Amino acid sequence: MSLPHRRFVLAAGFAAATAVRVGFVVVSPENWDTEAYAEVVHVLDSGGTLYRDTPRYNYSPAWAWILRALSKASAPLGIPLHRSVRAFLLLSDAATAWFLYRIARDVFARPPDRAAGAALLFFGNPVSVFVTGFHAQFDGLAILFLLAALWFEGRRPPRPASAVGALAASLLAKHVTAFHPLVFVRRSNSRGLPRPAVAVSYAVFLASFLTYWRQPAAVRQRVFGYGSMAEDYGIAMLKSVPGVPAWTPTALFFAAALVASFLLRRLEPARACLLLFLVLLVFLPGIAEYYFVWPIALGSLFGGAGYAVFTLVVSAFFLGSPDGLGLALTHLPGWHGLWFGVVLWLLWELRRVQRPEIKVESRP
Repeated sequence: MSLPHRRFVLAAGFAAATAVRVGFVVVSPENWDTEAYAEVVHVLDSGGTLYRDTPRYNYSPAWAWILRALSKASAPLGIPLHRSVRAFLLLSDAATAWFLYRIARDVFARPPDRAAGAALLFFGNPVSVFVTGFHAQFDGLAILFLLAALWFEGRRPPRPASAVGALAASLLAKHVTAFHPLVFVRRSNSRGLPRPAVAVSYAVFLASFLTYWRQPAAVRQRVFGYGSMAEDYGIAMLKSVPGVPAWTPTALFFAAALVASFLLRRLEPARACLLLFLVLLVFLPGIAEYYFVWPIALGSLFGGAGYAVFTLVVSAFFLGSPDGLGLALTHLPGWHGLWFGVVLWLLWELRRVQRPEIKVESRP
């Protein structure tokens, strides 16, 4: 295909994806989560205290600040909060696509059309579209800042201070990237960030709770004690095995996450971050369907059969899920299908990293 034709296909793809995403912003109704967002805004505007008076809030204070800002900006225009949140997250995903383009072009030295293809693979991915447009979940905001950190650290020359700031912003947005700063820790004779710099990102995250030091129990329960939903998924099934302590899945999760964070530091950081997301999804002791958006952006940089199968399985699950479209279709994947989809993708990527040219850091 000639370059003008490729550019036309890319432009048409971005236009179609944008139209679908805008459609979700316009037609999607409120849901349990957007009602929780509105409750947070109401409590804070009424003089209440975050965490103590917001039982459905499980994140750093940063998301509450964003919600209040969106509410104040949209209320005079008569725009419901759930629509302004979805519009904001659409812009966040557009920024994610831009960073994917820049990483593919600047870090991996791909031609502009191939770099744009990686960005489109994310922006048009049905999992990404659905989690942002239908669920109005903001996991993608944390991933946006993680991508920014990868770009700052991987460009020539690197900008380590900006990378640390982006990692801190990622944790503040939503701590689904809690283990990812560890991947950036510098090893001997390789690039990366010094341990004290990486520690700063965690210090900023913890410092965001200082204003709420009078409610330590509420912060501990809402944020650090939150365990997501209990579903028949993955290693959470161990809780059903007689004689297995209830804490076993959680212990396995933390052990797997820490070991993976250490071992993956030998790989190129973007691929390491993708593999870490997949490991987390395999070992999570609690699950929600929108968690499956975590590896989509980074997976769009590398593509492959594992990425394609995962996208198909998760998209099919959304069709029949009661928390998704709830279509009365038989033979759609369930929670076990999702878990095996993650395992397949992880195994595919591990097979890929055995290739000598990408076994260790390999940047142009």
